[in-house]
Formats: sequence, structure tokens, C-alpha cells
Amino acid sequence: MGLNRFGILKTSLLDYPGRLAAVLFTYGCDLRCPWCHNPGLVRGGTPQDFWPRSQVLEFLQRRKNLLGGVVVTGGEPFYHQDLELFLEEVHSMGYALKLDTNGTYPRRLASLPSGLVDLVAMDLKCAPSRYHLQGVPGMAPKIVEAVSHIQERFPQHLFRTTWVPGLNTVDEIHEMAQVLGPGENLWLTGFRPGKTLDPRWTTARSPTVDELDNVRLRFEQEGIHVDMQ
Repeated sequence: MGLNRFGILKTSLLDYPGRLAAVLFTYGCDLRCPWCHNPGLVRGGTPQDFWPRSQVLEFLQRRKNLLGGVVVTGGEPFYHQDLELFLEEVHSMGYALKLDTNGTYPRRLASLPSGLVDLVAMDLKCAPSRYHLQGVPGMAPKIVEAVSHIQERFPQHLFRTTWVPGLNTVDEIHEMAQVLGPGENLWLTGFRPGKTLDPRWTTARSPTVDELDNVRLRFEQEGIHVDMQ
């Protein structure tokens, strides 16, 4: 699928740590996480308010003296075969690049040219053995491989987990920590109800403060440094 249109957030102070950035949203994803808050980016046609690729590049060219970085997120950016070409176009303007991924395309992640992407952020949604809960079977080996590639090839990286009561359990923390390895950092946030891919999760509850704190403690007991978001 060609990467021809993007959703755009013109400026953000939250999505690229330490930088004022534009955020570009790609359409399409190979997972079907029931609690996904961006169902319009997962299925259906490309949203009408997405900008053409040429318009996005023109905007970035005009703003390159004001913005410190560009975030490419999804959906899942690697869903598109020409992602690398687009990243090279943005990189050539002098932007720092942050790439968000769900980790389901480890070989393409590993094949990115050195220095093209400055920061990679991966969502570790649950223990790899439970990834069938994200709507697609057979993903566990890809997730483990993606974590390894990120740690080996991208010195600047982030791993993030959204804790979803009813899907995530403390029993899976040991496996998640083993995949990450001792000393790794994890951004932990709680699920918030709202528009979701599966309507049954629209009114699901958020984790309590005590629940999240217990999750944090369990990860830290496994040697993972947790930053609560």
C-alpha cells in the first residue's frame, strides 16, 4: 500500500520528548486491538481530512526552521511499503525523526539505514504469548524479534505499554520483563474509555491508581525501570 496521505497534528510538545514536533498519522494497521482509540486509522477508507503527501512535504519544508522534529505514527507506519522512501524525504530536510511502531514488521525495522531514524518507540501491548488478544494470531516471534532489533540498532528508543483491565494481567509481567531485559525502561499508562475499535470497550474502566502502582512495582521487581505517563 502506498503512503500517499497523512493525518497531521501541526505542532506537539508531547509526542517527541524534548522537541517541538509535527505528528504525521498513517492509515492502516495489521493488528485489531479491541481497545484501540484510533479505529478510523485501522479500517475503512482513508479519512477525508488526510493531507496529500505533497502537501505534507511542502508544509514540513516551510516549517523546518520552527519545528525540531517529526513523528511518524499510525495506524502502523510499516503497513506501507514505501515508508522508508518517505522517511528519507523528511530526513533530507534536516528533521530529527521519531518512528512509532507496533513491532509486527521486525525485518523492515532492522533494514532501516543507520541514522535515518533518531528515536523508535514501540508499543508492547502485552506478553508476546498473549498477542492473539490483539486480534491477529502468530505475532509472538515478530514482537520478540522487534524488541531485539530496536535495542541493538537504535540507541534512542522507548517501549510503551497501555495497561487495559480485562486484557492485561499481572501474571504476564514476568514474560514482558524477560522480553525487555533487565535495566530496560518502560513507559506505562492506563487505558482510558472512549471511542474504541470494539464498541464493547468504549465504556470499559480505567485501571485505578493502586492497580497501576502495583503494575509498576511488579515490573520494577523484574528489573524494569518504569515511567508513569
